Amino acid sequence: MCGITGFINTAKEPLVLTGMAATINRRGPDDEGNYIEHGVNLAHKRLSIIDLSSAGHQPMRFNKTVIVFNGEIYNYQEIQKELIAKGYQFTSSSDTEVVLKAFDCWGVKCVDHFIGMFAFALYDEEHKRLWLFRDRAGVKPLYYHYKNDTIAFGSELKCFKPYLYEKERNELDTDAIAEFFSVGYISSNLSILKNVKKLPPAHYLKFDSEGIDIKRYWDVSFVENKDWLERKEDDLLEELDALIISAFKYRMVADVPVGVFLSAGIDSSLVSAVLSKHFGQINTFTIGFKEAGFDESKDAEKIAAYLKTIHKTEFLYQEKAFEILNDFYSIYDEPHADNSCVPTTFVSEVAKNSGVKVVLSADAGDELFGGYARYPEYLNRWNQINKFGKGAKNAMGALVNVAANFSGGITARKMERFADILGAGDFIDFYQYIIRNCSVKELRQVVPGYNNPLFSFNKDTAPMSQMMEWDFKRYMTDDILIKVDRATMYHSIEGREPFLDHRLVEFAAQLPVEWKLRNGETKYLLKKLLGRYIPESLFKLPKRGFGAPIQLWMKEHYKNDIAVMIKSGLFVNPYLNNDYTHRLLNDFVKGKKVNPILIWYLYSFQKWYNTWNNL
Repeated sequence: MCGITGFINTAKEPLVLTGMAATINRRGPDDEGNYIEHGVNLAHKRLSIIDLSSAGHQPMRFNKTVIVFNGEIYNYQEIQKELIAKGYQFTSSSDTEVVLKAFDCWGVKCVDHFIGMFAFALYDEEHKRLWLFRDRAGVKPLYYHYKNDTIAFGSELKCFKPYLYEKERNELDTDAIAEFFSVGYISSNLSILKNVKKLPPAHYLKFDSEGIDIKRYWDVSFVENKDWLERKEDDLLEELDALIISAFKYRMVADVPVGVFLSAGIDSSLVSAVLSKHFGQINTFTIGFKEAGFDESKDAEKIAAYLKTIHKTEFLYQEKAFEILNDFYSIYDEPHADNSCVPTTFVSEVAKNSGVKVVLSADAGDELFGGYARYPEYLNRWNQINKFGKGAKNAMGALVNVAANFSGGITARKMERFADILGAGDFIDFYQYIIRNCSVKELRQVVPGYNNPLFSFNKDTAPMSQMMEWDFKRYMTDDILIKVDRATMYHSIEGREPFLDHRLVEFAAQLPVEWKLRNGETKYLLKKLLGRYIPESLFKLPKRGFGAPIQLWMKEHYKNDIAVMIKSGLFVNPYLNNDYTHRLLNDFVKGKKVNPILIWYLYSFQKWYNTWNNL
C-alpha cells in the first residue's frame, strides 16, 4: 500500500513533484522514489507490505516501461508462475514487478488476471504514453487533471495543491457540491475541484499525443439468476464458503502483522471466524462507547473469546473524538459527512499502536447480501405509493407542496420530501429521493442553481436488486471505501476489503433476493454460513452499524463552534446562499427546530472549505 502521484507537463518544474509527493507522506513513510525524464514526472511513497527489501523500490522499470503502484495483487504468486512459464524472469518477490511484467505480456488485459485492489500508473517510454488503472470496486482512489495536452494524477486530492495554479486550486465543481448536499459525499467520477476528476472504478485511462481515452474493463449488474432458486441450500452454502475462504485467505498475504476490525456484526464476525479457522490465531480490534445505544464491545469480546483471537478493545471518548475532528477535514480532503469516519480513524490508530500494519474490515456485506433493514421497508413504501396512478401522485404532490408553504419548520420539510418521493418516475429515482435527508426545495435554497442529481442504473432488475446495486456502486464506493482508505492511510496502515473480491461480488450479484432476505430476515444465506463457524447466540443481535454519538457529543460544542464561525466571518461561502444558511444556522444556535442533517452538511462543507483554503 502506497501513495502515487505525478504529471506530464514540460511547463512545470520537477520541484513541483516533490511538493505533490510530500502531501501523501502518511500513505508511504517507509521509502520514496522519483522518475523524472523530459517532462515526465512520477513519484512513489512506499508503505512496505510485500517484499520489504530494496528490491521492491519504486518507481520500478522493465524494458521501456516504468510503474508507480498503489495496492496489492493478492494472487501475484500464481501470476508470477504463469509469466515464468512464458519466459519472464524476476529479481524480487514483490507484486509490483508482477504487475509490470503482466502489462508487458498482456497489455491492458493484465487487469483481468488480478485479484486485488490497486491504482497504478505506467509510463511507456517508447510510445510516450501514460496509463492509469483503478481496481474493480474502487478500493484505491485515483484522481487526475487533464488540460491543454498535459496530465497530472494522484492518490489524493491534496496532491494537486502544489501542481495547480491558484484559480484552479480553489475553483469548485457545482455538480459535486450538489451531490454532497444530496447524500453527504461525492461520486466516483467527479471531485470537489472543477478541473480534477476521479478515475471511476474498473476503468483505465490512456494519455498520449492524441489526448485521453477512458474505458471500462469490468462491470457487474445485479441481475438475479432465477435458476438458483431451485438449488439446494447446502450446495449454495458450500460454493459461498469456498469463495469466502479463498477471498479472505488472499487478504492475509503480507510480510507484516495483519489484524481485523471486529464489531459484533455478521460481516466482521464472519471474517474473523473464517480466518481463525483456516489461517490461525489473528489480531482483532474493537471500539467501545460509554453510550449504551452505540456500544457493542461486550458482544464483540464474546465473539473474540470464542474464536480465541488476540483481542483489544479501546473506548472512544468525547475528548478524543474532538481531537480527531480537528484533523478530520485535512484527512478527508474532499467534503465528507459520514460521522462513522471518526471511530474508523480511531480504530486505525489503535491497530497501528498495537504493531499491526494491515487491517481487514468487513464492508460490502450489507450491499451484496441484503443487510440493510431499509430494503424491505422502502420496497413496501414504494408498493403502497404505487397503488395510485401517475396523475393521482402528481396531484397529491402538488397539494402537499401547497400545504408545506403554510406549515414552515420541520413539518414543511417533511412535506417537501414526501412531495419529492411522490414525483419519482420509477423505483430507482424513488430510492434516491427517500435516502436523502433534505428536500429538493430545501437544497435549492442552500445551493444556488442546485441541479438535483439522480443516477441511472439497470432498471430491468427487481427493485430490491436495484437498491443493492445502487448502494454497491455509489454509497459503498464513494462513502465507505473513501472513509476506510483515508482513515487507515492517515495512520500509515493498509486497509483491505475481503468482501470485495470480484469473484465473491459476481456470485452475490446473481444470487436471487430470496436467498438474501427471507421471512423478514436480512442476510439469510450469510447468517446460515456464519452459523457453521460460531453459535447463533453470539451474532443474532440488533444491528447497530459503526456510527458514533457525534451529534450527542457535539450538542453544545457544535452550537458554540457554529456561533463563533458566524461571528468571525468563517461561515461565508461563495458557493452557498449565505443569507439563507446564516438564518438556518442562527435558528439552530438559538435552539429552534431545523433539519439537523442539513446543519451537519453545512458545518462539514464549510469546515472542509476553510481547511482546504489553508492547506
